[in-house]
Amino acid sequence: MGLTALTSSPQSQQNRDIIRGKIERTIDRFDRYPLLDVIWTLFTRRLIQRLAAFYGVPVEGFLVSKDIQRFCTCFEELPNPALFCVFEAVEWQDSGLIVLDGGIADANLEFLLGGDQDTPFEPELRNATHLDRALARQLVDNALAELQRAFSAARAEIGPVTMQCRRIETSPQFAAITREQTLAFVFRLQLEIGETGRSGQMDVIIPLPMLEPIRRYLTEAYRGEQKANDLVWTRHITDALMEMPLPLDVELERLSVPFERVMGWKVGEVLPLSANTDTPLAMNISDNAGRTTTVKGQMGAMRGFRALKLTGDQAADFGLPLRALADRLGCRFEPAADEPKAATAETPEAPDDAAAFGALPGAGGG
Repeated sequence: MGLTALTSSPQSQQNRDIIRGKIERTIDRFDRYPLLDVIWTLFTRRLIQRLAAFYGVPVEGFLVSKDIQRFCTCFEELPNPALFCVFEAVEWQDSGLIVLDGGIADANLEFLLGGDQDTPFEPELRNATHLDRALARQLVDNALAELQRAFSAARAEIGPVTMQCRRIETSPQFAAITREQTLAFVFRLQLEIGETGRSGQMDVIIPLPMLEPIRRYLTEAYRGEQKANDLVWTRHITDALMEMPLPLDVELERLSVPFERVMGWKVGEVLPLSANTDTPLAMNISDNAGRTTTVKGQMGAMRGFRALKLTGDQAADFGLPLRALADRLGCRFEPAADEPKAATAETPEAPDDAAAFGALPGAGGG
């Protein structure tokens, strides 16, 4: 009776309010993790695009709910029957869960196995088969690929993370990846597949301990989408730049000829040049931006071919912008030296065919 009087008193009600307020301040709320909301937005947008290519039909998706719940509470709200896909974040050494309802399982059968997409969609309650699991794994692999990309794109400091599907269960008892009282982020996405009413529900459950290694970043504001270096792309663009052809023009000499003589030119006319092997020549390098770099050189021969020996370092300056771009992309390259062609019947060996640069045969000063 004393207990009843105590609980009904205004003072006890005030104490309960104080305790409830402390509990609410202690429990994590979703709005305390603004970056996680951005990650989910990126994931949803990219997942819809990926699933459209996966199914070969238009796919629409929208967020139904997002919340932080006890693991046991969110399990009570999951559809049944369903496919429970346990995945692991390798670098974070913890596991999460993706739950697919029967609607998505039926859509997998229809769209991935060549079913009649024009017939009305009639979902049915049934137990999942081995084929349902195999098709669900393909869908989950696509979802995990976009989820790990969303984490890396939202904040560069998070770094790359590898998420892999470990197993698919049909009973929630075998999908218990954490304790019942552990808090978890629960995202529910509704997917509309095709144009005949096929739809399904996807739940992504991420226990709070799984995100502990990056928790300090999730509480910070979004800085804009950041993309980590893509080594494949940087290698491709560097190789393309290295293979880009550049026109080279070597200027032997500039002449001034009277117009009257030009009018009398005939086939076989010979123009005497005063340049010799000691005369410096200019080689012009033009790029696609309209810039022209002039490099000084000396005329000679090597392996039976006319050759130009560079005598200035302007070529090194020409490549500085490209090297700086490669450094910003994180690529390292070494310019490959062109190997001289071997002598053939059409190009017989010359007297200086010893891979050494020399003067032209019979060339003299003056």
